[in-house]
Amino acid sequence: MHWSNFLEDEILDHVLGTGTFTSPTAWGSLHDDPPAETGANELTGGSYARQTIVFGAAASGTASNTAEENWDLTGVTAGDVLFVGLFDASTAGNFLWGMPLGGDADTFTALASSDVLTSYGHGRADNDRVVLGTAPGSALPTGLSEDTMYWIVTVMTDTFQLSLTMGGGAINFSTDGEGIMFLVDAKAFNAGDTFRIAIGDLDVSID
Repeated sequence: MHWSNFLEDEILDHVLGTGTFTSPTAWGSLHDDPPAETGANELTGGSYARQTIVFGAAASGTASNTAEENWDLTGVTAGDVLFVGLFDASTAGNFLWGMPLGGDADTFTALASSDVLTSYGHGRADNDRVVLGTAPGSALPTGLSEDTMYWIVTVMTDTFQLSLTMGGGAINFSTDGEGIMFLVDAKAFNAGDTFRIAIGDLDVSID
């Protein structure tokens, strides 16, 4: 979903010849709320630690992990994993990228006159959770934001509305807009569980 501001600047400087970006070891992190541009809301406590992730060569704008990834959650307060992130260090360091579990993406347009979002054949259902993003040249409606999780309500085949709570009232936004919505597929865990991502299930993409 998000390249961090840090990574965007590093890549631009490297490609344009104004700086050199040394490829880091990728350390995978787990988050229980949107990590935003900073890696916020990372799990803490117990045996939790970031795990090194090795990616295969990119093809068609996507690179995937080449080994099963495991995080030991012994002693971590039970909850939900909602996002996976990448850092350039095992602790602290710079946040590079974040993506919600699930990650399916659909483009949408939004009309302020009805507070309705349109995404043809979106396949979403009432009570699905999503986060929003923008594509180059697009802007979200005023009243909706990136890095906020929303609940889908009032679903029709090609349209839906958004709420801040499950089954709640639709959000009123004040301008038309467009963007991308990413499905957030929460994975509940108990203290002592091992959180696993299978080979090939963690994708980093540029489009």
